[in-house]
Amino acid sequence: MDWKDILKRHCSGEKMSCGCAECSERTKKAVKTDKQIEKEILAEIVKEGGALGMKNLKSIADRKNLIRVLNALVRRGTIFHHKEGDIYTHKPRSRGRGFTA
Repeated sequence: MDWKDILKRHCSGEKMSCGCAECSERTKKAVKTDKQIEKEILAEIVKEGGALGMKNLKSIADRKNLIRVLNALVRRGTIFHHKEGDIYTHKPRSRGRGFTA
């Protein structure tokens, strides 16, 4: 191991608090704003065809921030939460009393 490897070693860790350019860039990528999370949620819903479950959203943000942003979207009426847990971009229509042929 030479001295260049020793100096670069701190940048491959999880802390990212050394202040170097590489760590600063990783920190900016790791911290997402609410708007970014909203865009990613809506893009994922469109990708899945208008409805999806929570398992599709796990990679977007941590659970706490994800729930907070989802609740804000529901309050604004942008998305709807089904009683079985699915998330929709439109309010499901009632089918009435049943199917008729």
